[in-house]
Amino acid sequence: MTIDKTICPCGSGLRRVRCCGLETAGLPDPDLLGPLDALAEEARLAHGSGKMREAERHLLKLLDLAPNHRNGLRLLFEIRRAEGRNQAAETLVRRLAALPPMQAAAQLLWAQLLIGLGRHAEAQGPASQALRLAPKDANAHHVMAVIFTETKRLIAGERHYREAMRLLDRDDGTVLGNLAWNLKLQGRLDEAAALYDQALALRTDNARGLCGAAQVMAARGNLPAAIALVDKAVAMAPDDRTVGLLRGLMDLRAGQPQGLLDRLEATAQKLAPNPLSPSEAAARGWALDRLGRHDEAFAAYQAARGFQRDRMGLRFDPSATEARLNRLRGFFTADRLGLLPRAALPAFQPAPIFILGVPRSGSSLLEQILTRIPGIEPLDDRGPLPDLVKIAPKLVEGMGGTETAYPEALGETLIGEARDIPTMLAGRYVAAIRALGVAGPETKYVTDRNPENLWHMGLIGLMFPNAPIIHVLRHPLDVVLSGFAQDRLYDGRAGVSLISLARLYDMQMSMIRHYRGQMTLRYLPVRYEDLVENPVSTLARLFASLNINGDPTPLVNAPERMPLRATSHQILHERLHGRSLYRHRHHMAALEEIMPVLQPWIDELGYHQAQVQAA
Repeated sequence: MTIDKTICPCGSGLRRVRCCGLETAGLPDPDLLGPLDALAEEARLAHGSGKMREAERHLLKLLDLAPNHRNGLRLLFEIRRAEGRNQAAETLVRRLAALPPMQAAAQLLWAQLLIGLGRHAEAQGPASQALRLAPKDANAHHVMAVIFTETKRLIAGERHYREAMRLLDRDDGTVLGNLAWNLKLQGRLDEAAALYDQALALRTDNARGLCGAAQVMAARGNLPAAIALVDKAVAMAPDDRTVGLLRGLMDLRAGQPQGLLDRLEATAQKLAPNPLSPSEAAARGWALDRLGRHDEAFAAYQAARGFQRDRMGLRFDPSATEARLNRLRGFFTADRLGLLPRAALPAFQPAPIFILGVPRSGSSLLEQILTRIPGIEPLDDRGPLPDLVKIAPKLVEGMGGTETAYPEALGETLIGEARDIPTMLAGRYVAAIRALGVAGPETKYVTDRNPENLWHMGLIGLMFPNAPIIHVLRHPLDVVLSGFAQDRLYDGRAGVSLISLARLYDMQMSMIRHYRGQMTLRYLPVRYEDLVENPVSTLARLFASLNINGDPTPLVNAPERMPLRATSHQILHERLHGRSLYRHRHHMAALEEIMPVLQPWIDELGYHQAQVQAA
């Protein structure tokens, strides 16, 4: 008999047949593994003494004999995770979590590993399983709260943070700090500041907590106090690159790009020959751009995206976005939309103003200006439309319709009582706004600039047939270049290259064009360039469309008004400036590869090269 000695490619160190190629049907009976516990104990003692290679040797022998030894799997997982061998760690923790009987602790280990890798949506599965197994486990609620917060389900995240604190029956600095961050994301700055005070009193050495408190302070408009807090964090954790980067970004916010550049140069020297992280490289580009060193800035953006491709292995996958586009185009046709019922609601407040815009088009600028008007509050990117998309099929099924996914489920609204579903969804939308605390007694309108709005214009038209839909347009080359200059990945990881960002832009704009061709909407396009160069006349046209009385002139230079819920962009908000107008003109040679994708949109939107060169 030949023994397969092939080592598993996942990096666990085990033989393939005892790891990823394991046949679970041949596993030994767990009740018979007692004699191997002594070997597991030797590994534990070696690990505790810092003798990692000795511990590893014992564990590989143990798991070759019994691949389902729980303690052995747990300890080898801990070693591989500490080494940063993430594929191996994930393989091991998946096997650990699957061992019968399932244990909440193993599920939490799996969820926490995924969270550490930034895969929060995937972490929800094991975290949910942990909560089912241990509903009174404070740590399980804490982990679930982190997942909900990082996936922008902030209200659900807050509830689990508060449940974790209730179960702990004591104040915990980490939980309080994380809850404070959740409230900051909700725009509840005063509450977040108070919680950070409590958290930092419990954990005076919490540099990240100081940084969170600083961001709250900056969003409240007190930049000097924010900088002072980050300076404390830097003194406390001088080697923490996240803390250092935030301090540099505070320099940029204060109009001192050279300060950010100097800090990043110092970090680069310490790291050499290793490169800066994507976030650091992108920030370096922002500072260089601000200093007018545009070629160097573009090289920094390329370095950031190259790191994501080469070091992180990230690639653009358009399949999900293309499938979404085709499915929505196939359902929302003029013939069908002409038959589907609209919500039958009396006039109510607050009424939504939907703001469309592909990422980096300037929708936040428009929201900043509009919410200087008393009676208009910013919903920011927290609009509930994506949640309603998930609810719609369940409402259809609950009212006797066929179990169908969105958007096909909306076809069932032609039948019987299901015709009331658009009205019910509109009511839920308004209820969600009030639950978020965005609207007060004097609020007449809320601005909803959720990035998902462009995909769901059909549903918006059914729920709010008369709602204004303002589309912020910007030169396509500027949009793609600005997206490339961030460290965000966007749909399908499109951010990893210029060409993939251009393709995503094409799909998103094609979706908007489709809806406009199939249904009647209260649609108003607004150019970013006009907002910057001719703000008064642009706002006057917008006021007329929205039936808002008054002179827009004072709004242009009006002092900022603190909304009921602060916006996500408030910490980085600047007064109106023209630095980003036609910024692509500095990089035309580098942008040649995306011209075949974007030229049709440049022409369709009326942007011409003569205008660009004259800017």
